[in-house]
Amino acid sequence: MFGKKTAVIYFSRSGVTRGIAEQFPLEEGDRIIEIVPSVPYPKSYFKTLARAKAEIEGNVSVDLENPKQDLALYDMILIGFPIWFWTCPKAVTSFISENNLKGKTIYPFCTSGGIQIDEAVDEIKRTAEGATVKKGKRFRKYSEDALIKWLEQ
Repeated sequence: MFGKKTAVIYFSRSGVTRGIAEQFPLEEGDRIIEIVPSVPYPKSYFKTLARAKAEIEGNVSVDLENPKQDLALYDMILIGFPIWFWTCPKAVTSFISENNLKGKTIYPFCTSGGIQIDEAVDEIKRTAEGATVKKGKRFRKYSEDALIKWLEQ
């Protein structure tokens, strides 16, 4: 994407964020990585909210199926997630903590009907030491034009 090797990393409980991540215009050598918690979130939305709230309020690290990834080849990291309690899910910050993103440029994106991404971007900045974290983008639905315009900025 734009002449740089890109990794699209995402967490999606319901499939909405996955649907957007899978539509990004990737080129040969780019990679898509799903963040998968070791213990899946419940199918029940309300039970997921309860668990997510406890994780966020307790600043809990979430065990992941794929915690360490070789990201050395990638210059750009697009990282996507739903907004949970005004920030990113702890599975996302757990993934960031497990991987060396020093020197990388991170473009956060979220799926949310109304909550902005600002607090989540601040959380990513605190977690991704040595990385450049760009302004995030909130999507309600996928738009390739909106994505490319965002990345060009």
